[in-house]
Amino acid sequence: MPIKKQVLLLACILLASTLQAQLLKKVKDKVRHLAGAPVDTALTEGPYETERSGPVSKGPSLVIGGDEQVQIDSIFEFDIAVYQESEAWEGSQRMEKGGEEMMIYYSSARPQLGVHLVSKSTGARYRFYADFLKGAQLSITAIHQVGAGTREKLNLQTMEPVYPGETGYLNRLIRTGEKKVIAGIACEEYTADTIRRDSASIGVTSRVLTAASIWVPQEPHTLFPGYVFIPDHYKDQIEQLLRVGSYPPVVLPLEMHLEYSNGDKVNTWTTDIVRGESRMVAVSEVIQ
Repeated sequence: MPIKKQVLLLACILLASTLQAQLLKKVKDKVRHLAGAPVDTALTEGPYETERSGPVSKGPSLVIGGDEQVQIDSIFEFDIAVYQESEAWEGSQRMEKGGEEMMIYYSSARPQLGVHLVSKSTGARYRFYADFLKGAQLSITAIHQVGAGTREKLNLQTMEPVYPGETGYLNRLIRTGEKKVIAGIACEEYTADTIRRDSASIGVTSRVLTAASIWVPQEPHTLFPGYVFIPDHYKDQIEQLLRVGSYPPVVLPLEMHLEYSNGDKVNTWTTDIVRGESRMVAVSEVIQ
């Protein structure tokens, strides 16, 4: 299996709240696989490369693979942070320590974004970065100070930032026309088709997504001012998707409700939005 599919599969397992036990087994298998692989924990600003090697057991390890032609920074600067939480339900029972804590980062000066997610029950971490100027994206999964990820060319058709619950539906959403204000941001509702013809190929569990309602900013630049600096060829694709009612995951939802065929639910909401606080985010922090 290509590394991209391995990492996305691991991320989906992380995000499925009812499969936390399976997550630990999968990650431990991945850790054993990484033993003796190239590692680099002393990252510097600039294109990320793994240059040093050593056994994983000696300390924190981060292995980045993927397209060697893709350049992506190892330190990002953001000045907008959206804090969110999610909760998971098994039928009518709320899962204790189920769900995740998230931080979504945007930049006012550059067309780049980041998503940080931490599992409440396992502490496992997932991070996603997208840089529209370099046309690159980076996905990382980490637990117990060992991480693995992949960098690849940014593709709006397949771009699916990490988010609670199932993520494969994000580029299949349809605008409903309903609107409301969340944390001072004007948002509109998108829903997913209730018939999941492709659920077998997208899902990693026996659950089938039967309903999805998400609320996203009506204008992307209200939360992501750096949106105006996105290169024209990407912006044209985004605007074309918006015109036909689809949702390109460039600005993440501020609220989300998912329901599954077995009665499970995942709810996500925004707790705070902080603007104007510049912060440097290093890729290596995922294993610290």
